[in-house]
Amino acid sequence: MKVTVFIWLLMACTCCSLAQVTFKSGWDTYKTGTITHEYTYSINTADSSRTSLTDSITIYASADSLVVMTVHTPLQDKSIYKTTVFMNARKKMVKKEEYKNESLQQTDEYRYDEKERKLCMVEDNKQTGNSFKKLYDYSSDKKSGETVITESSYFNGKIEFYTKSYLDKRNVKIKEVRLNDNNKDVLHVETYTYGENGKVKERSVYFPEWKKTTKFVENSGSENPKCFKTLPVGTAEKITLMNRMSVMKKLLLRNQALLGDKDCADYEYKFTNFANCDIIVSNTKVVSVKKVVFRIREKY
Repeated sequence: MKVTVFIWLLMACTCCSLAQVTFKSGWDTYKTGTITHEYTYSINTADSSRTSLTDSITIYASADSLVVMTVHTPLQDKSIYKTTVFMNARKKMVKKEEYKNESLQQTDEYRYDEKERKLCMVEDNKQTGNSFKKLYDYSSDKKSGETVITESSYFNGKIEFYTKSYLDKRNVKIKEVRLNDNNKDVLHVETYTYGENGKVKERSVYFPEWKKTTKFVENSGSENPKCFKTLPVGTAEKITLMNRMSVMKKLLLRNQALLGDKDCADYEYKFTNFANCDIIVSNTKVVSVKKVVFRIREKY
């Protein structure tokens, strides 16, 4: 009898080890290709390197990487939030579903043309019954060479406004014009100035009704490029879920000089071993507190 039970248990364990890991979204079940565990920590270096877990998510990707589900369980909330993204063969998102526990909250659907340009986006809120739709049309200015993208925005089937976005020859957005629902009256004109790092440095908004221009400074456009880069983790140690805290603290210790660079008022460094782990370190408004996002992937 004992031998029989032992054989049965051995067979059960063998079957479990050979079983394909899966994840479920809605009514469908998908074979898992990778699982990414992401933990966000607040590190207080002024208080004996006190570490606090502030958030965590788990990301499941199907074997063909065309279905990705993110599971978020906030520390302050007992609910489980799931977001599933479906992509086409060119990795363009065609549908997104958002759940709270097992209740579907919202769906977004996208359509593209033969050039993979977005033609339509429809957002359907299952809780309020409201729907939002955006249609996109593309044209070009022969004189300037600029691309003009016209967006028509609808709320519950009724047009709300139009938006014309102007992109230069490098495909960089330089101007946006918001028009009323009659597609004639201009509500505002927004232009953009970029910094050396390629990010928006200043937004200038003109309101025709008041004949007034308001400027908004964007700090991201003044960021030093050297403060935002990808670096090696710098260890041959095998990184696992079990030793992540040790790896993270050693990494912070090794990079004290980098993280204390006075030229970098704002910074974000991505440390990666290009195999299964990324560690993203950025600063916060409190000088002694750093934000660390630790991502570790498991392949199946």
